[in-house]
Amino acid sequence: MPSSETATAPQRGPMGLVARVRDFLNAFRDLLHLPRAFWLINLFFMIDSMAYFGILTLMQEYLHLDVKLADWVAGFFISFFTGAVTVFMIGFGGVGEKLGWCRGLALAITLCLVGRIGYCLAPGVGFAAAMALVLAGLVLIALGEGMVQPVCYAGIKQFTDEKTRAMGYGLIYAIMNFGIFLIGFVSPLIRVPVEKVHEATALAQPAPATIWRFFADRGVSGLNAVNWTCTAITLVALLLLLAFMTMGVQQRGRRSRQSQPSPPSGHARKAPWYARVGRYLSEGPFSNARFVFFIFMLLPVQTLFAHQWLTMPAYVLRAYSEGVANHMEWIVNWINPGIIFFGVPLITALTRRANVYTLMIVGSAVSALPTFLLAFGPHTPLLIVYLFLFSIGEALWSPRFLQYAAELAPEGKLGQYMGLANVPWIMAKSTTGLYSGYFLGRYCPTDGPQDTQTMWLIYSLIAIASPIGLLLGRRWVMRGSLGAPQAAV
Repeated sequence: MPSSETATAPQRGPMGLVARVRDFLNAFRDLLHLPRAFWLINLFFMIDSMAYFGILTLMQEYLHLDVKLADWVAGFFISFFTGAVTVFMIGFGGVGEKLGWCRGLALAITLCLVGRIGYCLAPGVGFAAAMALVLAGLVLIALGEGMVQPVCYAGIKQFTDEKTRAMGYGLIYAIMNFGIFLIGFVSPLIRVPVEKVHEATALAQPAPATIWRFFADRGVSGLNAVNWTCTAITLVALLLLLAFMTMGVQQRGRRSRQSQPSPPSGHARKAPWYARVGRYLSEGPFSNARFVFFIFMLLPVQTLFAHQWLTMPAYVLRAYSEGVANHMEWIVNWINPGIIFFGVPLITALTRRANVYTLMIVGSAVSALPTFLLAFGPHTPLLIVYLFLFSIGEALWSPRFLQYAAELAPEGKLGQYMGLANVPWIMAKSTTGLYSGYFLGRYCPTDGPQDTQTMWLIYSLIAIASPIGLLLGRRWVMRGSLGAPQAAV
């Protein structure tokens, strides 16, 4: 905290190093004393992350190849889905929190399970029925996922204290990336063998009686086999939750909630909606022009995050050799989560005294500039370098972004500022899919000539607008509240 950093000067020399190492180890030791509910929440969040990102990574190709949607239509569906997750997270997350973490998480996982079953059943049922199953499935999954994260984060707050809360939130973020890492390892081990059985069957060649043949004999593609595996993972999570949902755990949650003061029922809640909207526009974050500029200037580079599932998996599967394509998940879902898992704590510690606005410029530039490497064509070394540098850029600016927005918020307006800070991310997820599918179909089709260089050049020019805009506006922004010294800690 800023107060502790300014109160006493840090010790230097060997003793200071020993003290910092001791504090570092104590932070992890304190986690070991947290209640079982804390670890259960992290376990369920990891399992849910495996299922969510396992399906999301292959969604573009699954909708295009299995459900027979055009690339641009598939992009629309993905954009709708990811945007809906964020909207539901804002609008319905509190519903799960009010139910308590056990019941809220059970409801969320059940919605995800039903939605994923419908999503997996879409191929081969007729176009109209497939569209209905996909749409209904994605809505249910989005509603469930929109509840999972708020419920889990509320649970972390409930079962930690001021000493352990920062590490608790850091752990659950790391756990999410570990789940992505795990499903990235498992996914190609399922997808590729099932496709090979299908190829052997098409060539009238014998195929061994394995679990992969079980999928293939039922007309399930390699892509959908991964989807069904993620659905089974969701079922396991639900069964584990029901098994561990003991009265003791729930009673602990009730005692914690009862000890928290209830929010005051201010007169503002009874004001008409138009009065509340007017007050929000005149007194809320939109009245801070510098903050609005800062938030929305990050929108172009945030499109690259959306391309990680809208474009990158399909690009690797379509443009690269079979050896690379067969291990697509290892490339896409290992490098980025691995760097975030290990790099965020280190980079945050190294840059904790850096001016955050300057860090945003540097971080967004490090994320955007490597995209130009992909404009040289589908070369595996360039792809790996891009993913590595992009992840370093994410680790530089992304964890500090919402923290910075929170520090800028005046007293009593934290929720308004945090809500507006999430709007560009919603827009990035919702709008990128409107053109990513079209660009895939035109520049990187499944069959026919490809021109991926042009596609990535366009995406690079979009992303680079963020660091350029932030740099050009730096002097103006730093004259305002964004340049306050306390916000740079």
